[in-house]
Amino acid sequence: MPKAVNIHETSDWNAWFDGSAKPNPGACLLACIVRGPAGEVHQQTRALGYGDSSDAEYQALIAALELLLALLGPAPTVSILLRGDSQVVINDVLGSSAAAVRLQDYRARACTLMAQLPGLRLKWVPRHKNTEADALLRAPSV
Repeated sequence: MPKAVNIHETSDWNAWFDGSAKPNPGACLLACIVRGPAGEVHQQTRALGYGDSSDAEYQALIAALELLLALLGPAPTVSILLRGDSQVVINDVLGSSAAAVRLQDYRARACTLMAQLPGLRLKWVPRHKNTEADALLRAPSV
């Protein structure tokens, strides 16, 4: 299970995720960004349909984990720092709060994916520190 980390820690691979519902509940979107050690950037945005912000944030986390696995393969020997601004989702997958019943399938999927990334560290950041994923989420082309 990933652990929480210091805000100033660095990694070989860095990733960010964000999700939103407008209104809440409403139309959901996700965004995730992965930056590799050579500076290469991979990003993904997607419309999700109807849900609330927790649905969107969890699906954004899962999309980021799937993107990392697609890029790195299972059990990579690199360090990965994945950041998101949803305390609900991060506390849930780190086990510091109990999953709401309706979020348990998302939690199970995220935990299964995280188990395949042994170098993963998951970190909550305030929204103003999640600017890249937030900006991608709010871009007109989404």
